Parts: sequence; structure tokens; C-alpha cells
Amino acid sequence: MKKTLAVAFTTVLATVMTATPVQAAPADPVKALAKQLAQGRGVSYTERDATRAGDKSFFERKGLLQYGRGGIVASDITARLNVEDEPPKDSFDTDDKEDLSFMRDPEQTIRIGRTSYVRGFIVETLMPKGKVWWKQSPGWTSGRSAMLGELINAADPGTLKMMLAKSKRSGSTYAGEITLKELIKLSPWARSTIWWGVNDKAVVRWKLVVSASGLPHRLTTYSSFGNKKRVEIRYTGWGRNVSIKAPAAATVTTKLKGADGPFLPKAPNR
Repeated sequence: MKKTLAVAFTTVLATVMTATPVQAAPADPVKALAKQLAQGRGVSYTERDATRAGDKSFFERKGLLQYGRGGIVASDITARLNVEDEPPKDSFDTDDKEDLSFMRDPEQTIRIGRTSYVRGFIVETLMPKGKVWWKQSPGWTSGRSAMLGELINAADPGTLKMMLAKSKRSGSTYAGEITLKELIKLSPWARSTIWWGVNDKAVVRWKLVVSASGLPHRLTTYSSFGNKKRVEIRYTGWGRNVSIKAPAAATVTTKLKGADGPFLPKAPNR
């Protein structure tokens, strides 16, 4: 009887082990992303502030990236604050008398090469009549709202390489961390995004989940500085056809009205 039970148990165990294969490691993410670097191809992503589970995100952003042989050659990013009433005065460092109603409007930034075109949000309040876009060259990946969003983008080849070098892998998840000082030094995306002064010793942690092909699928970051705690980015549409164009010249200006208007990021000097 004991022998019969032992044989039966061994048979069941073998069946279970056969039905549960070991998960294969994902393809090399750096090599997988390198295959995407073809002119006119790109990827979309969505980003949301996920600090408090179940609550509506305060900050959301949608991005479209266009690749070339060298990496990201153009981007189109729209950020939105989910506010129904006038935002709290401490959302930005502004004068108490300043009208913050502009914060209900989305901010769109088109960046081609190193030239940026920004519309909406703060810029909208400073536009000369008949103009829509503010041109800045060199410019940033996104405008004033960037300080509320994510500073790491795993779809940028240089940034992804840095992340993997500082990560430990478990299955298809890469977890790591970096100081802001190191991030600005090592990440091309961060250098073209962070326009404000930062605490060099502040730390950003992340968990990056890649697909079986190795491409970034979901990025979750954690930070303890500013208003950001937890941010989630999801990447979709890898390899899609992308063609990001500059706005019509007649709608663009480099001169804004109002010398005492809201503060805007100065041109990059990195």
C-alpha cells in the first residue's frame, strides 16, 4: 500500500513539474531597443501620478517618441493637471496674487532635435495676438509642468542602458536606484528634462517590467522629493510609424508678452 501511494505521489509531482515550465529570461532590453532605432518608427507612452491608490491622478502625461539611428530625434508630449477648481497656491512657487487658472489647460511640447515648441498652460497667458507656440532653441522635452512628472524614460536608449547597469533582475523586472546628481550626468533624457535646481543627493528608485522581447512595458518610479511619490509609465505601440512635425511658422513666436509674467524655464546650458 505504501509503495502504491509513493508511486502515485511521484507521478502527480512529475505531472505538476512538467506543466509548470521555468520562466525564460527576457531578451536583452538594450539590444531589443536598438532594433527599434529606425527612422520614422517610434513608441507611445502614458504617465500618471499613482501616489494614492484609488484616487484620481493629479498629474497625467501622454507622449509620442520618434526614433532615428542615433536614438530619439523628436517627441510630442502633452501634460495635464486634473483640477476642477483653482489649484492650490503651493503647486508652484508663485506669488499669492498670481492667477493660476491656466493650470487647468494642458501643456503640449513638441521637440525636434534640440528645438522645442510649447503651447498651453503658462505659455498661453503670455502669447502675443495671433500666436500659439513659443519656440525655444535649445529647448526642453517638456515645459514648466515637467517638474511634476517623471524624470526617467526607459524608452531613451542611453537612459535604459544606465538603468540596467544599476539594476538587479528578477524574471522580467529590473529594480534599481540612482541619485539625481548621477541621473543628470548619465541620462540624456534627464539632462533635457530637468530645468530646475535639484537636490543632488535625492534618490529615485524604479521597477522596470519588460516584455518577452525585452522592450520596456511598464516603469514604476518612487521618489521622496517635491510632490512626486510614485509614478507609473506604460509603453505601447512599439515600432509604430511616427512623423512629428514642427508647428506652422505663422503660429510660432520667440517673444512673449509681459515682463512680469510667470517664470518659464531658461534654455538648457548642459
